[in-house]
Amino acid sequence: MIARTRHYKGDRFFKGKEDIYVNRVTEAFTICEHMHDFIEVSYVAEGNGYHYIANRIIPVKSGNLFIIPVGTSHVFRPSSPNQSAKLIVYNCLFRYATFEKWKHLFFGGSDIDRVMHNQLNPGIPYLHVFDRHERLQPLITTMHKEFRQKDEGYETILLAILIQLLMIINRLGNEAESADANGRRGRQSDMLGDAVRFIQEHYAENITLKQLAAQAFMSESHFHRSFKRLTGLTFTQYLQKIRIEKCCGLLKTSDQCVNYIANRIGYKDMKFFYALFLKKTGMTPQQYRKYHQSAESSAYPV
Repeated sequence: MIARTRHYKGDRFFKGKEDIYVNRVTEAFTICEHMHDFIEVSYVAEGNGYHYIANRIIPVKSGNLFIIPVGTSHVFRPSSPNQSAKLIVYNCLFRYATFEKWKHLFFGGSDIDRVMHNQLNPGIPYLHVFDRHERLQPLITTMHKEFRQKDEGYETILLAILIQLLMIINRLGNEAESADANGRRGRQSDMLGDAVRFIQEHYAENITLKQLAAQAFMSESHFHRSFKRLTGLTFTQYLQKIRIEKCCGLLKTSDQCVNYIANRIGYKDMKFFYALFLKKTGMTPQQYRKYHQSAESSAYPV
């Protein structure tokens, strides 16, 4: 990400005797990448987009849930800078000390226990599950309602639902692990992940589908299908998405001229660049800069 990573303290959210904080956020490009000193459970409720987390980009849609431990950098982004593209996420925050009080409920070595201690997988310091049968969303929405209304005993209800939520998440993780045991994971998945990271790091270069397919030891047609299955986008769409996002960041954070920025992100044809930017954002680069440069990052940042 272009902007520096911000660090958030739990004292910003936990008031009085509260140990749990819940909200509902419409994600936006004005929210900065950040890490925090508390644990966060994020549930994608509506729309689709991407989760930038621990140097990875994960396509998300309704039903995706993440447990993000202390110190893991992340931010959600809608699928497009266009304001009509919505991504709505519920966030449940709680202190690590709160988990310590009832961690005995989760046997040592479980996914929940390991992710809380940032020991889940090397290089993947978070837990990601999919709510295939919509078992989690009713719990999250009930927590949000309880937190907002603050009726008598709401703290106890929040804690009870949080424990139930984590228990079901642990089950989902075990189900996914069992399903994958006989599946086709491993080297091909790693190769596709390498291709995604290559695009993120070399987006300004003249990258081709043929080049990435060769690096992944796949035919172009097989790579194309596998890449779209992983990201939800074709190779060209994904490359354009990354380039336009980088361009948006530069327009907001610098006074460099538009032509220079276009060249910097990999576009030499200005007519094509302007048409693509308008299609992706609904604005010209100049309009985008004028609209966003004066805006402050006042939205909820988690």
